[in-house]
Amino acid sequence: MLIVIEGVVLPDRRKFRPSDWAEMLIEGVGLAHFGPNHKIHYEDDVEPATIDGCASIIFDEALEQSHPEAYAELLHFATKNNLNIFMKEGAISHPDGLAAGRLAAEREHHTNQVLVDCDPHLPVEDKKGWRVVKT
Repeated sequence: MLIVIEGVVLPDRRKFRPSDWAEMLIEGVGLAHFGPNHKIHYEDDVEPATIDGCASIIFDEALEQSHPEAYAELLHFATKNNLNIFMKEGAISHPDGLAAGRLAAEREHHTNQVLVDCDPHLPVEDKKGWRVVKT
C-alpha cells in the first residue's frame, strides 16, 4: 500500500509552498543522496511526484520498517502543515525494474515509475523529472 502526501493544504485545498518542498523534505529526512553521476537518487520506497499540478510525496508503507524515523517525520510534517494524506494501492518500482505488490504484475512499467491504481495510462514525467500521477 502507498501513502500519498499531496501538496495541498486542507480544508481549502490551496497549493502548499514552496514548490520544491517535497524534494527538500525527502532529502532532509535522509531518504535521498547524490550519486556518482551527480544526480539525486531516492530510496526505493519513496518518490517525489506531481499530482494535479501540486508537488507531492509517495512512499510505501514498508518505509515504517526500513526507516522509522524518516517515516514518522514525513507524517509529522504533513499533519503539522494540514496536508492531504491518503492511501492508494500500488507499488513504487525499484531501480532493477522490479516492483512489490500486485499492480506490478498487472501491467508493464518503466524503471523508477510510480504505479498508482489500475489506470491503463502510464504516468509521464514532467520537466523536473518527477513522476506525474493522475488520480
